[in-house]
Amino acid sequence: MNKQSVKANKRIEGVFAQAVAMDNRGIKNMIHCIGENIYVVNFDYSMILRFSLRQNEARFEVPISFNANEYDSPNFAFELKDTGGEIIFHTVDKGYTRKKICQTGSITPGAKDIRKLYKKLKEKVDTTFCLFYLSEECVPLLEDDMSHVEISVESSRLILRQRNIYTGTIVEIEPSETGFFTVNKLPKNMPPIALKTKDFTSLFNIQKSLAFVPAEDFLYVKDPQKNDFDGVLALCKYDMIIDLYKGGNNDGGKESEARSSEQKANRSASKRATRTRK
Repeated sequence: MNKQSVKANKRIEGVFAQAVAMDNRGIKNMIHCIGENIYVVNFDYSMILRFSLRQNEARFEVPISFNANEYDSPNFAFELKDTGGEIIFHTVDKGYTRKKICQTGSITPGAKDIRKLYKKLKEKVDTTFCLFYLSEECVPLLEDDMSHVEISVESSRLILRQRNIYTGTIVEIEPSETGFFTVNKLPKNMPPIALKTKDFTSLFNIQKSLAFVPAEDFLYVKDPQKNDFDGVLALCKYDMIIDLYKGGNNDGGKESEARSSEQKANRSASKRATRTRK
């Protein structure tokens, strides 16, 4: 099957709208639809969100990937051709029919790549060490102009912390020990893990309360009650994002380094020869 038409229901429309809203400095996110899953990947691969389709929602028999800002209508069709993919959004309004045709053949990584990557990351998740819950009430307490938020466990206490590296100001938020947070599974201590504040707060636009599990180099997040939403957020080290998707050719990098070393050697030899002639 190389062609499929889709009419998205309100829930799927909401997923696409969320992907569009998660704009970052004008660079849009990617939407990957494959099988029973929709993956939303932000522009720097620091966050991958997975939305699983419910029983009454049509599966994506043809894998499709497109820029979130191209999304135009819940009625769309897509087709795989020899020259690449094509997605067509249909809109009917006041006696007029509008079609928006988008080419998708040049998108890399594609839906199959993201699905494979997500499965690999999910296998690293271990809920036996640490599991904690946070709700949307923590979002207004965070400072929007502080780019990162740290999450740590200190003496079995969960702490969210933000730092202004220029002024030295520190914001600390500690969940109450009563109510929803009593089910936390915390170690005695856990070193701080840092996330982009915008990535973290955007999650609560999807779900009011979320479960979190720290993993090797990312934070796993899921709906604590249903199995139709989860995701991974890359941790930050030294103010740099750890890409969840590490693309590129390592050999190419080595070749580049080799060429650079060779060029330096040639320049040094040339300088020595010049000095000798003098």
